[in-house]
Amino acid sequence: MTDLTLYIGNKNYSSWSMRPYLVLLKAELPFRETLIQLDVPGFKEKLLALSDAGTVPVLHVGDEMIPDSLAISDWAALCVPNLWPKDEKDRREARNMCLQMQEEFTQLRTHAPMNLRRRTRTKMPDTCIKDARQMTDIWEDCLSRHDGPFLFDNWSIVDAFATPYATRFVSYDIARPAKADTYISELMADEDYLNWEADALIEAWTLPDTDNI
Repeated sequence: MTDLTLYIGNKNYSSWSMRPYLVLLKAELPFRETLIQLDVPGFKEKLLALSDAGTVPVLHVGDEMIPDSLAISDWAALCVPNLWPKDEKDRREARNMCLQMQEEFTQLRTHAPMNLRRRTRTKMPDTCIKDARQMTDIWEDCLSRHDGPFLFDNWSIVDAFATPYATRFVSYDIARPAKADTYISELMADEDYLNWEADALIEAWTLPDTDNI
């Protein structure tokens, strides 16, 4: 196996970075992680040196740089096919859900940014709550059609994409129905997530704009 290096952002805040980190661990693909501190002088230049996107995560594979959480996850799934659900229809649905979680729910991402150290009951705007309800509706519908404990029975890439959203429900004490709450608890108890969280909780860096929301 080619040496792999995953470039990530601050673990307390970088939801995009968490996803491929979880995927690579579940795939049992050995990798090094290199953390680039975000929102400090010179950070953008470091990111642009990795890819034209100027964002993290980026996976360095041999001579190739793969930006984007889903692209990295797709690459990992080529190496380890069971990262997606076995059923073809489920596989398509799971990948579409990943795309939806990347591209939509902007109000939830804006008003409740990932912040693993945060515990607050600040009232969220109605637009944020609407996104949160749509998210839990999707989860509950999927969970009702499968045996669990994950969205498509066994853990798959879509659960990695759901995990940063799950943390938001905990950080901001956002209401959720019973099935979704049980699912969130399952994601929050995952050993690989807990290792990420432990690193996040001892990070010295802060992002005041995010911490003060």
